Amino acid sequence: MIPFRYKRSTGSFAWMLHRLAGAALTGYLFLHMHVLASLRDPERFAALMALMKHPLVKAGELGLLALVLLHGLNGLRVTLLELGLPTRTQKPLFYGGMALGAFVLVAGAFVLFGGQA
Repeated sequence: MIPFRYKRSTGSFAWMLHRLAGAALTGYLFLHMHVLASLRDPERFAALMALMKHPLVKAGELGLLALVLLHGLNGLRVTLLELGLPTRTQKPLFYGGMALGAFVLVAGAFVLFGGQA
């Protein structure tokens, strides 16, 4: 059996990250719908809202923001390439998107952990 090999490039790395982020977001979506469906009881809802203030939950929300930024900005990069941008712009688009995502993630962390927007 011949091992499956990827060409080690920015494009294949971006492709892999995009797929992993998409799969993680899909899993989160099903979990989120399950939790929302189970919150018909006001006491259970109040308990969940109290749990949402825990620092580990906030860290999870920051991870969710990171996944959304990664998937969304990488999807924008793919869309621009599909619309006709030359493939030589793939690397700058990827690194520019990740820099923008990092900036938004830091701003989101500031807001999530008690700062003011």
